[in-house]
Order: sequence, then C-alpha cells, then structure tokens
Amino acid sequence: MSDFLFELVATLHYENEISQQDIATKLDLSKMAVSRILQKAKEAKIIRLSIRLPYSLSQEVGKELCRRFGLKEAYAVRMSSGDEGAGPETLGRMWAFHLGVTLPDGCVLGMGVGKTVGQMVQNLTPMRTKGVHVVQLMGGLADVTYRNPFTIVQETCRKLHAEGTYFTSCAVVENEELKDSIVYKTKMGQQVRERWDKCDMALFGVGPIETGTLRTLHMLTDEDIDRLKARGVVGDFLGHFFDGEGKFVETEFEARLVSIPLETLRNIPMKVALAGGEDKAPALVGALKTGMIDTLVTDEMTGKRVLELGGS
Repeated sequence: MSDFLFELVATLHYENEISQQDIATKLDLSKMAVSRILQKAKEAKIIRLSIRLPYSLSQEVGKELCRRFGLKEAYAVRMSSGDEGAGPETLGRMWAFHLGVTLPDGCVLGMGVGKTVGQMVQNLTPMRTKGVHVVQLMGGLADVTYRNPFTIVQETCRKLHAEGTYFTSCAVVENEELKDSIVYKTKMGQQVRERWDKCDMALFGVGPIETGTLRTLHMLTDEDIDRLKARGVVGDFLGHFFDGEGKFVETEFEARLVSIPLETLRNIPMKVALAGGEDKAPALVGALKTGMIDTLVTDEMTGKRVLELGGS
C-alpha cells in the first residue's frame, strides 16, 4: 500500500471532513480498509494530530520551579486578560481537566480544603471511573460551601462515580484528648486512617497565615495570628503551620487538629498543592521548602514571585 494512498485518505478524512464510509465508496474500498489505512497513516507519522488545550502554561517558569524546589512537576498557568480576579477558578479548571485525562483506575484520592480545590471539583467533568476511592484529609468547616471538605468529598464522589470515606468532625476540636479519641479510637477514625495509608494522591491548598485554612474556619483570632507571626509562621496547609524556612511550627492548634498527620502525608506518592495569587507567594515559598509538595499548580505571576522570594 503506497504512501500516496495513505496521504489521499488522510486528506479526504481530516482536511475535507469526508466520512470513512463516503471515502470507502469513493475509492471502492471497504470501510474497514479505510479505518486501517488511517491507523497506518498515524503510525507512519503522516497524520499528526494536534489538540488545543483549554489552558496555556509557562514552561520556563514551571521548569525553574522544579529545579529550584526539587519538584516533580510544576504548572504555571498563564492568565488571560479576562481571568483577573478569577485565579482559583482558572487553576481549578486546569487541574480538573488534567485529572480527567490522567486519573488512573483504582486510585485512592485524598481531598483537602481550599477555594481552588473546591473550584477544581466544581469543574470536574462527570465520568465513570473504576475502583477510585476518595478520602477526606481534614475535618470539616461549619459552613456548607463548595470549599468545605465534606462537600468536596461528596461532590468528587458524585462526579467520578467513586466511593468515599468521610470525617464527620470539625477540623479543630476542644482538646487533644477528643482529637485522639476521634482519630484513633473510633471506627470512623480507623477507616479514615486506613485510607490515608493507601492514598496515592493528595490535593490541597496553601494559604498565608492571615487567610489560611484555620483563619477561614474562624478558628483563629487576630491575637492568635499575631502570636503565630511572632513565631515566624507564614502559612499552613491542611491546618499544619510552617515558617518561611519550611520548618513546621508546633502550636496548641496542632494538638487539637483533626487532619492527616505530617508523617502520613509525607508517604503519599503524589502531593499536589493548588494555590495562586501573588499574596500567597511568601507562604508558597515556605510550603515548598518543607519538602512535602512534589507537584505545584499555580499561576505564572505567582510562580515568578515565588522564584524571586525563594532565593537561588
């Protein structure tokens, strides 16, 4: 079979938009023969398909973030003129698309908290997955919104036709004894910890101390924030505080925090942080220096600011 025939059939189908059946009739071939010709044309590189992605990335910024902070992957999304003020939605939409393409069957997906994580779930395309299990990484909020961990897990399960494991507890409880009882002495806690141990991917946001996870939960007062800042705290993820050098800071909130322990989080193969906005850059630098993040999803300008603040 000649390249001429490959090129003719490929041009008729892809350039002239003629159906395989009509091409078969035109060239006195069977439809199956036309299908085989198109497949062989792809294998011979006569046909090279190009797909326009619904987002644009700065490869340069992404590569430099990987080099500087030892990341496996970094996605620096270019914002269009119409995206100003819509960072969480744009980043969430980008990762929802990526997850729809790459999520493997049988994955145990750990879901954290945050506006961008919530937007990602809102933008997930409903699909039928096989053996996917969704587990909550942190206790919930008081308000039922799209960024509440309860809502995030429930909606992710619905979109992916997946099973889920929930935490029916607030993120911060009254005392350490109650936290230990919930996490280590209840059937619910046992089920959640078993899923944490099997987790393949964790998705979570990163926030500065002024607007981070616990501040959003209305569990930090202005006085609390001042005390944390005096200890060098710049931000948190999943309720765990860290300073600008990437060291975790023990606080009384940590003792009452219903969230995946750091040692368990560290063992998850893929830990994805979704965070954008230049105001988050100092917190992102500290978060990346903890070594707990291996995949970053941010916007190009924030990525550049992180590189400026993060040193060489």
